[in-house]
Amino acid sequence: MKRFTQLLTALVICSLVVFVSCKKKKKDEDPDPRDEFGTVLDGGSWTPSSVTFDGSNRTEWEGFVLGWTYNTETNAGTYSTSGVPTDDGAADVWGSGVVAWSFGGSEETPDISTIIRSTDGLQMSVTPDNVEAPTQLVITFSNAPESRVEGFEGNWSFTLVKQ
Repeated sequence: MKRFTQLLTALVICSLVVFVSCKKKKKDEDPDPRDEFGTVLDGGSWTPSSVTFDGSNRTEWEGFVLGWTYNTETNAGTYSTSGVPTDDGAADVWGSGVVAWSFGGSEETPDISTIIRSTDGLQMSVTPDNVEAPTQLVITFSNAPESRVEGFEGNWSFTLVKQ
């Protein structure tokens, strides 16, 4: 009987060790807010409903189109423009061709309200009307005199609607 008690005690201890060492599966991590917002922007085309420069309405941006791409692997993307006004310096406001961008913040604390243009480090504030399914974006940025946007130094605000 003594042997049976020892065997039963050893079996209980082994069972407890196995049970305690089993790890629970981690819950799926919270989704990356960059991926959520970036994916919504990806493939979308946006046109201005209003544009202001230093508080003054600008009508020459009618016909402007901003197209976004986003890559979940790199947490960054590109944008391209068309319909840029032919005024001197206007092409420099958004850059020309395909322009790379990334979200602000850090890997640990991403900031989806800031987009950083890779070509010159210009930070743009992005305010969507709805993060999950935006139909309107307000993008504001300032060009300092030392920026590459000569003649357009000041504060820009583009209110864009999804096409």
